[in-house]
Amino acid sequence: MKFSDVEASSWPELQPYVDTCLLPVTGLSGDEQPWEATQALEALRDALDCLEIPYKGRVLTYPAFHFVDGQAGEELLSRTCARLKQQFRHVVIVTAKTEAALPLEKVEADALFVLTPEMITNSKSDVRQSVSAKVQQLWSSR
Repeated sequence: MKFSDVEASSWPELQPYVDTCLLPVTGLSGDEQPWEATQALEALRDALDCLEIPYKGRVLTYPAFHFVDGQAGEELLSRTCARLKQQFRHVVIVTAKTEAALPLEKVEADALFVLTPEMITNSKSDVRQSVSAKVQQLWSSR
């Protein structure tokens, strides 16, 4: 479910069931050509599908965090995660950028899914199994 699907009147009813916030991170720097930005967004969409579709009703996807460039971007992302954790039991970052291209070690999220286009294309069933195992572990570690 996406943030834009939630109306103010329905949130109190949904909130007990939606305990996980997905925070998509595009990882743009601002140096990308328009077609590169489009590719990055398409890759992020495909990565999100691995979590949004199987866990619909339990996860809520927030707006994408597009630009993370340097320490200031990482600190802003960390503060955003901390604020989201005040509303949700779990905050999960989803990105299609490699960990080398987007270092997020210091970000205070409960889980980080790095799902590159190559991973999804080459071994979709392995990716889904890995995602499922990590999500189940996250939810069972209350």
